[in-house]
Amino acid sequence: MNMAGISDELERKNCDAYVIYDTSENEDMRYLSGFQATDPYIYVYKKDGGQFLIVSSMEELRARRESPCSIVTRTAAGFAELLAETQDVDAASAKMITNFCGNRLLIPYSMPVGFARALESTAEITIDSGTVLSMRAKKTADEIEKIRAVQQKNEQGVRLAVDAVRKAEVGEDKSLILEDEPLTSERLRAIMHEAFFRMGLDDKDTIASCGADTALPHAKGEGQLYASQPIVLDVFPRDIETGYFADMTRTISKGKPSDEICRMYEVVHEAKELAVSLIHAGVSGADVHNAAADYFAEKGYVTAGTSGFIHSLGHGVGLAIHESPSLSVRGGILEEGNVVTVEPGLYYPGIGGVRLEDMGAVTEDGFDRFTTFEEELIVV
Repeated sequence: MNMAGISDELERKNCDAYVIYDTSENEDMRYLSGFQATDPYIYVYKKDGGQFLIVSSMEELRARRESPCSIVTRTAAGFAELLAETQDVDAASAKMITNFCGNRLLIPYSMPVGFARALESTAEITIDSGTVLSMRAKKTADEIEKIRAVQQKNEQGVRLAVDAVRKAEVGEDKSLILEDEPLTSERLRAIMHEAFFRMGLDDKDTIASCGADTALPHAKGEGQLYASQPIVLDVFPRDIETGYFADMTRTISKGKPSDEICRMYEVVHEAKELAVSLIHAGVSGADVHNAAADYFAEKGYVTAGTSGFIHSLGHGVGLAIHESPSLSVRGGILEEGNVVTVEPGLYYPGIGGVRLEDMGAVTEDGFDRFTTFEEELIVV
């Protein structure tokens, strides 16, 4: 891991060390420490380049096994004596940190405010502007392969959902019936969730929306699914072991949907492929987003209020499902090693919505697409 970003920021801000106090649910903490723990622990990067974790004695051996950092126990760092002196856990922890690494500290904006105030009583603190987030945006070859592997598993889960729609029978009211039971949004999510669990993935907020709900980009969907209506599947599981996410969206319909939906699907697909063709290191995310938006306008799809192309074209994916960089009107220059989604969509209340999403890595001269799942609107 290249730590030049933090080293440079410590030099610029005249700080002794960069400090995080959090659990490994904090993506920056997991990225830097390589250690997973549900209780808060302390990461320190000193100006001289040393990386340390300060953990409880209970976690010492596991931390030594999992983390590349040097491990120091709270006992060795004097926490017990400081707690006896201060009678306050946060105050003792703050004093322990300053004793260990100095009193000019660079901390992330995600630092819990209560603990930041405790640090402020014993140290001069400076809020970092997102150095680690920027570091995380440029993936190593190993990270890229981990994300690619999650996407391969993601596609297996989505395959089961699409197959369920394909196998479903159509009732007299066009409701979908699978094995004599209603096929619902909840049931589709359960099919994918069970498969992901077996593959070591965790999925939350999976979208399986149908009909009118598809005009709302982040509506999860609920209740009965119907034939000849769009079904949006937006699925973004995380690998429990590595922590990395995947992300993919497909829009399908059991039988032919309305002509408006069919036309929207065609144009969304074309916009996605146009955007993919433009991606390479050195292009701005704003330029790619605007090219897709302009294409929609050329095809007669107006964006106004809650209708049209009403979200950004894409986002970074890694230890968080949404991270840098951005393919949006404010998107900066893309770099080799960025992993991004490309997910144009059109949404019109009263008609419905269509979204298609692929994911891949930015390369020097193009886009290494991880997504291999077919694009097929009509399933029979």
